[in-house]
Amino acid sequence: MTGNIFDKTIGLLGNAMDLRASRHKLLSSNIANQETPGYRAVDINFEAEMKKRVSGPSTDVYLAGTSDKHLAQATGASASAPAVLDRATDLPGFDANSVGIEAEMARLSENTLMYTVASKMLKDKFNLLMTAIKEGGR
Repeated sequence: MTGNIFDKTIGLLGNAMDLRASRHKLLSSNIANQETPGYRAVDINFEAEMKKRVSGPSTDVYLAGTSDKHLAQATGASASAPAVLDRATDLPGFDANSVGIEAEMARLSENTLMYTVASKMLKDKFNLLMTAIKEGGR
Protein backbone atom coordinates (compact mmCIF):
# COMPACT_ATOMS: atom_id res chain seq x y z
CA MET A 1 0.00 0.00 0.00
CA THR A 2 1.51 3.28 -1.04
CA GLY A 3 0.30 6.39 0.71
CA ASN A 4 1.25 9.99 0.80
CA ILE A 5 2.71 11.09 4.14
CA PHE A 6 1.82 14.68 3.29
CA ASP A 7 -1.76 15.69 3.91
CA LYS A 8 -3.65 18.26 1.87
CA THR A 9 -2.70 20.99 4.34
CA ILE A 10 0.92 20.91 3.23
CA GLY A 11 -0.09 21.30 -0.41
CA LEU A 12 -2.49 24.12 0.42
CA LEU A 13 0.10 25.96 2.46
CA GLY A 14 2.61 25.58 -0.36
CA ASN A 15 0.09 26.98 -2.84
CA ALA A 16 -0.73 29.85 -0.49
CA MET A 17 2.95 30.70 -0.13
CA ASP A 18 3.43 30.61 -3.91
CA LEU A 19 0.50 32.97 -4.43
CA ARG A 20 1.67 35.27 -1.65
CA ALA A 21 5.15 35.43 -3.23
CA SER A 22 3.62 36.28 -6.62
CA ARG A 23 1.46 38.95 -5.02
CA HIS A 24 4.48 40.37 -3.20
CA LYS A 25 6.26 40.90 -6.52
CA LEU A 26 3.24 42.70 -7.97
CA LEU A 27 2.74 44.94 -4.95
CA SER A 28 6.45 45.77 -4.86
CA SER A 29 6.26 46.70 -8.54
CA ASN A 30 3.30 48.97 -7.79
CA ILE A 31 5.28 50.74 -5.08
CA ALA A 32 8.32 51.08 -7.32
CA ASN A 33 6.16 52.68 -10.02
CA GLN A 34 4.26 55.07 -7.77
CA GLU A 35 5.55 58.08 -9.71
CA THR A 36 5.47 56.58 -13.21
CA PRO A 37 2.95 58.51 -15.32
CA GLY A 38 0.15 56.31 -16.60
CA TYR A 39 1.15 53.26 -14.52
CA ARG A 40 -1.80 51.08 -13.54
CA ALA A 41 -1.63 49.20 -10.26
CA VAL A 42 -1.87 45.42 -10.57
CA ASP A 43 -2.80 42.70 -8.10
CA ILE A 44 -4.14 39.17 -7.90
CA ASN A 45 -7.38 38.01 -6.33
CA PHE A 46 -5.89 35.69 -3.72
CA GLU A 47 -9.15 34.05 -2.70
CA ALA A 48 -10.21 33.29 -6.28
CA GLU A 49 -6.76 31.90 -7.13
CA MET A 50 -6.76 29.64 -4.06
CA LYS A 51 -10.24 28.38 -4.97
CA LYS A 52 -8.98 27.52 -8.46
CA ARG A 53 -6.06 25.61 -6.98
CA VAL A 54 -8.18 23.77 -4.43
CA SER A 55 -10.89 22.79 -6.90
CA GLY A 56 -8.37 21.93 -9.62
CA PRO A 57 -7.37 18.37 -10.44
CA SER A 58 -4.43 18.38 -8.05
CA THR A 59 -2.99 20.33 -5.13
CA ASP A 60 0.32 18.52 -5.34
CA VAL A 61 3.49 20.58 -5.59
CA TYR A 62 5.69 19.72 -8.55
CA LEU A 63 9.33 20.37 -9.29
CA ALA A 64 10.19 22.41 -12.34
CA GLY A 65 11.64 20.45 -15.26
CA THR A 66 14.84 22.16 -16.38
CA SER A 67 16.02 19.56 -18.87
CA ASP A 68 14.50 17.55 -21.71
CA LYS A 69 15.82 14.43 -19.96
CA HIS A 70 13.62 14.94 -16.90
CA LEU A 71 10.54 12.76 -16.57
CA ALA A 72 7.32 14.42 -17.64
CA GLN A 73 4.71 14.96 -14.98
CA ALA A 74 1.09 15.99 -15.02
CA THR A 75 0.63 19.67 -14.39
CA GLY A 76 -2.36 20.53 -12.27
CA ALA A 77 -3.86 23.83 -11.25
CA SER A 78 -0.96 24.43 -8.89
CA ALA A 79 1.40 24.86 -11.83
CA SER A 80 -0.57 27.70 -13.43
CA ALA A 81 0.37 31.32 -12.96
CA PRO A 82 -2.16 33.51 -11.16
CA ALA A 83 -4.30 35.89 -13.19
CA VAL A 84 -3.04 39.47 -12.85
CA LEU A 85 -5.77 42.07 -12.43
CA ASP A 86 -5.65 45.79 -13.22
CA ARG A 87 -6.67 47.53 -10.00
CA ALA A 88 -8.20 50.94 -10.57
CA THR A 89 -8.33 53.45 -7.76
CA ASP A 90 -11.05 55.88 -6.78
CA LEU A 91 -8.78 58.91 -6.92
CA PRO A 92 -6.21 58.61 -9.69
CA GLY A 93 -3.44 61.20 -9.64
CA PHE A 94 -3.07 64.00 -12.13
CA ASP A 95 -0.72 61.80 -14.17
CA ALA A 96 -3.24 58.91 -14.52
CA ASN A 97 -1.22 56.76 -12.13
CA SER A 98 -3.47 54.48 -10.06
CA VAL A 99 -0.99 53.72 -7.24
CA GLY A 100 -1.87 55.00 -3.76
CA ILE A 101 1.29 54.49 -1.71
CA GLU A 102 -0.43 54.16 1.67
CA ALA A 103 -2.85 51.52 0.41
CA GLU A 104 -0.06 49.64 -1.39
CA MET A 105 2.11 49.61 1.72
CA ALA A 106 -0.82 48.30 3.78
CA ARG A 107 -1.48 45.54 1.21
CA LEU A 108 2.21 44.63 1.14
CA SER A 109 2.37 44.50 4.93
CA GLU A 110 -0.73 42.29 5.13
CA ASN A 111 0.60 40.01 2.40
CA THR A 112 3.96 39.67 4.18
CA LEU A 113 2.22 38.82 7.44
CA MET A 114 0.07 36.17 5.75
CA TYR A 115 3.13 34.67 4.03
CA THR A 116 4.92 34.50 7.39
CA VAL A 117 1.95 32.78 9.03
CA ALA A 118 1.71 30.21 6.23
CA SER A 119 5.44 29.49 6.42
CA LYS A 120 5.28 29.00 10.19
CA MET A 121 2.33 26.67 9.82
CA LEU A 122 4.20 24.67 7.17
CA LYS A 123 7.27 24.51 9.41
CA ASP A 124 5.11 23.18 12.25
CA LYS A 125 3.68 20.47 9.97
CA PHE A 126 7.17 19.36 8.99
CA ASN A 127 8.29 19.43 12.63
CA LEU A 128 5.41 17.07 13.47
CA LEU A 129 6.54 14.72 10.70
CA MET A 130 10.12 14.82 11.98
CA THR A 131 8.92 14.04 15.50
CA ALA A 132 6.95 11.07 14.22
CA ILE A 133 9.97 9.81 12.27
CA LYS A 134 12.34 10.18 15.23
CA GLU A 135 9.89 8.57 17.69
CA GLY A 136 9.12 5.73 15.29
CA GLY A 137 12.80 4.76 15.10
CA ARG A 138 13.05 3.88 18.78
